[in-house]
Amino acid sequence: MTIRKLPVLVLGLALSATFACDSKTDDKKAETKKTDAKDAKKTDEKKAEGGGGADKIAAGDKAEPAVDKAEPAGDKAEPAAAGGKLALDKLNLTATAPAETTVADGIGGAGVMVTGPGLVVIVDAASDSRPKDLDAAKKDAEMYTPKNPKDEKLADGWAYTYENTGGMGTNYFVNVRREIGGKSYWCETTASTPEQQTAALDFCKSLAAK
Repeated sequence: MTIRKLPVLVLGLALSATFACDSKTDDKKAETKKTDAKDAKKTDEKKAEGGGGADKIAAGDKAEPAVDKAEPAGDKAEPAAAGGKLALDKLNLTATAPAETTVADGIGGAGVMVTGPGLVVIVDAASDSRPKDLDAAKKDAEMYTPKNPKDEKLADGWAYTYENTGGMGTNYFVNVRREIGGKSYWCETTASTPEQQTAALDFCKSLAAK
């Protein structure tokens, strides 16, 4: 749409002239309003002197709920950072995990899947297809061309971690076998960061009888 500048300019000048004529009247009205406002302010100040105590009490009453609301926020922050024992009822086990970690059935209903902040782990009874010792675990890992392999012997089993590079980047593996309460358990993950790998390893090593 084409804007016609000349008619708009003329209209603007006409409006300016009208506002100029009215400005004197408006100035007088403004002065009257200022005088009235000053008088009203003085009256309010006098009232405040006589009833100031009540106003202060009311203000204090309103401030208290704001403090009360801030306290629950602190209460909620503590458990979020604490974590603690997590029950794996299906397997009759417990483990140490971050707060807000959940337990669900594993893939196909086998074992459990543990999911939490920076943590995803599968725990199940060790089947016959799982490596029974570190040598077998290392042999199984050869197909992934492992890098930075690390093994650790535990009092009731062993842990084996390594990395490999795939199409989606670096993968961080954790394989742990534990003998707890006369039963064999397998704990594993394939993580996308070394921090997740460490968290999974710590979780698997913390498994204990319920």
